[in-house]
Amino acid sequence: MSDTIKAWHEMQEEKLASLKADEAIAKVISDQGGEYYVPHKGAEAKEIVHADESVKYIFLLDFCDGKVYRYDISVLCTDENKWNPDHESCEAFLYGAGHSLKDCEWMVTNNNKIEYGN
Repeated sequence: MSDTIKAWHEMQEEKLASLKADEAIAKVISDQGGEYYVPHKGAEAKEIVHADESVKYIFLLDFCDGKVYRYDISVLCTDENKWNPDHESCEAFLYGAGHSLKDCEWMVTNNNKIEYGN
């Protein structure tokens, strides 16, 4: 085998080992409750958000303008659209709405109102 082919095979083996390590880390974290995934090598594990029938809204706190936004996603989560608001698709939705995700906090909920503390 040429050096190039050997290097390619070694790279594939390293990639496979890395994926297995990431899956093992995600399994350890998920054993603590919830489901998680590692989007890429060296990334922080992220929780997998599963939609249920009650998920209808995304609330977003945008630190850039100091406003709270409520997005009604109930029309997107139908059998016809088959949209499951998992973590990545919610972030894609919010990015498409013009938010800078590094400057925001968001959550998915079935409540349409904000409850004020105290």
